Amino acid sequence: MVGLAAVPFAPTRVLTTLFAVVAAALALKMMAGDRLIIGHREPRGLLSQVPPALVGGLAAAVGVGGGTLSTPILTLFSFSIRRAIGAGALFNLIIAVPATLVFLQMDRGVPGRPADALGDVAIFCVATLSLPALFVAPIAARWSAQAPASLLRRLFAVCLAIIAGRLLLR
Repeated sequence: MVGLAAVPFAPTRVLTTLFAVVAAALALKMMAGDRLIIGHREPRGLLSQVPPALVGGLAAAVGVGGGTLSTPILTLFSFSIRRAIGAGALFNLIIAVPATLVFLQMDRGVPGRPADALGDVAIFCVATLSLPALFVAPIAARWSAQAPASLLRRLFAVCLAIIAGRLLLR
């Protein structure tokens, strides 16, 4: 909720740049693989709330699923790439649903919005991205369960690097 609360006050360019820099750093982490870790298990106690709060806050503020950021973060704590990807899929849902509900309420009635916009959500874009994902997700899940972990890490790193590069060059 902290990320969503910051949205009205933080300039879009600042949030975009912050996300791009974090994505680039996490791409480097993914390329380094198991050589770059913070610990051999997740943090305990109050400290255990810091990574999820940062990931959830940033993901919600910039409108991305939490899996994009949580997967590399979990691998910093020695989670296997497969476990981290699975957890990331769940985090996407946990972060995306409340974030979408908030963005649906933002900027309603502002002139010049696209015809399909409900608040800050472009319904056409949601449908265009979500519907194919429903069909591809089971295939991708089966493939990733069999693919070598090193390949999964490299592919994740390349995707993060491309996202970061595109955002920084805009």
